[in-house]
Amino acid sequence: MVPMTVQRFVEKAWRHNADAITLDLEDGVPPAHKGAVRSSLKEAIALAGRGGAEVFVRINKPFLAADLAAAAWPGLTGVMLPKVESGAEVAEAATLMTDLERQRGIEVGALELIVLLESALGVWNIRDIVTASPRVTQVGLGESDLCRNLGITATDAEDPFVYARGRVVIEGIAAGVQPIGMAFPLSLTPRLLPEKDLLHLATMARNLGFKGSICPHPSWIEPVNAAFSPTAEQVVYYAKVREVFAEGVARGTAAVPLDGKMIDVPVDEWAKVVLHVAALCQARDEMKQQALQRAAAFQR
Repeated sequence: MVPMTVQRFVEKAWRHNADAITLDLEDGVPPAHKGAVRSSLKEAIALAGRGGAEVFVRINKPFLAADLAAAAWPGLTGVMLPKVESGAEVAEAATLMTDLERQRGIEVGALELIVLLESALGVWNIRDIVTASPRVTQVGLGESDLCRNLGITATDAEDPFVYARGRVVIEGIAAGVQPIGMAFPLSLTPRLLPEKDLLHLATMARNLGFKGSICPHPSWIEPVNAAFSPTAEQVVYYAKVREVFAEGVARGTAAVPLDGKMIDVPVDEWAKVVLHVAALCQARDEMKQQALQRAAAFQR
């Protein structure tokens, strides 16, 4: 997440090896500056994508049409729509995006929507929201605003959003939409922590069912990427699982021992998932590295 008002952050974001960069036109921009910042979005989108990252823009719900018009240019992956409370709001955004795609020479339907739920009504209506348009690819909570909406003064002692976070994960995955988020308390009060602590909390987030996280600072990127990627040890183990299971099937059995455990169909199916994700991560990292090398060579 990169505030559009800090030019040096915008200029350097492509160097940080993020899978996606979100240029923030909402909370990171004071109301009096939003018009001026809109005019710089087209250039910022091109710059942010130089390192191979997907590029999103977090827009303002009250200024939906103006912000979309400023953001919808070739090179944009999609927009992050905050404070969503209904499927009708998603449908309205999708219609405007279709019009802009046709005007700007972008493939119709290509631009994605990340929806953030920041009120009790948004969480309650999550099923209608995540199924309102095929453009919706990710869903998350805006926990600070959700605290204000609920009248909660949160502390590190107890997670007030167990229910809301569970709804996001279950409803999102059921609809084929990726839930994104971080484990409590880092989800509510993002902060700088030692890498091992960030890795621990990001791993907790993955085990809660989240598929990624919004990183408020570049120091988050490496531990978050590590937490959401299969480890080298897991790749070796699950490759062995597939090999041993295939040998068992060839012998006429669907349950075979490996390292003191029984390998059966569900374990083999999970092995396929882990190895597939690992291959996708490797391909993504290689693509980003190539993009970074091209960008660095261009600068020289």
